[in-house]
Amino acid sequence: MKTPTRFAVLGTGHWARTCHGATLAAHPDVELVGFWGRDVGRARAAAAEHGGEGFDDLDVLLDRVDAVTVALPPDVQATVALRAAAAGRHLLLDKPIALDLAAADELVAGVRRSGVASVVYLTYRFQPEITDWLDELAARARRDGPWEGAVARWAGSIDVPGNPYGASMWRRERGGLWDTGPHALSVLLPLLGPVRRVAAGRGVRDALVVALEHESAAGSSMSLTLTAPAGAGGSFATVWGPGGRHDLPRFTQTPQQGFARAVDRLREAAGTGRPDELDVSANRHTVAVLAAAEEFAARAPGERGVEVS
Repeated sequence: MKTPTRFAVLGTGHWARTCHGATLAAHPDVELVGFWGRDVGRARAAAAEHGGEGFDDLDVLLDRVDAVTVALPPDVQATVALRAAAAGRHLLLDKPIALDLAAADELVAGVRRSGVASVVYLTYRFQPEITDWLDELAARARRDGPWEGAVARWAGSIDVPGNPYGASMWRRERGGLWDTGPHALSVLLPLLGPVRRVAAGRGVRDALVVALEHESAAGSSMSLTLTAPAGAGGSFATVWGPGGRHDLPRFTQTPQQGFARAVDRLREAAGTGRPDELDVSANRHTVAVLAAAEEFAARAPGERGVEVS
């Protein structure tokens, strides 16, 4: 297996430039070949800022690289990532990997067919304080017994002036469930295991409270929003069981430092042929949970929870 060294960014927005592009440009072991986006002018501007070229032809870019990082709306990401995988390019994707289960399944199948490596960047799962905490709690569960429940709140404030994602149409259309939900699940799933059934209730604006019944018999809940008022944003999680009650710690490093670890993990997976624990297959379940919650929220009052496919 060959370890990828030539990377390109698919996307030209705030996250593509300030996280993907900036991290790849500073990484000592990779080359930033350039950027591609639907607006070639923005791609060229991003390249002028961080290095490489701005491409207007995706196929030309794919011929020049070993791997791509994708910072596009999830529905666009799923389609473009399939194209990159078919060309044999390794994938470092953002969450969620898609906005519906059919697209997620198609992407998983395409990655398997091509044999490329994939990693999904979940901010909290690439921060040492969080991974150490999860490892400690896994050890406690083995010693004292499984965790029995958890509660998580993830709240963004997209309407606050100056928020860099204020113009993100997919976030405004799909709300906190799809943008903040993957973050909450990235913590809950390692602690409590896969989800069997969900129910959901709506709050003000885009707020959604999701009740999760896990296959382990544990129960958890997520309170999710992207439209919290100024000063009301932030995230927390608490888990409890025979090992006591424990709160999710804060992380101190930057998203860019975490993204550099994701780049290293992708390079390792590609070089060794061993799938990463946060590859597209693992993230398919997250899409299934979010889709089930969305389906339940659209139902009439009084109906039972939605089974997770």
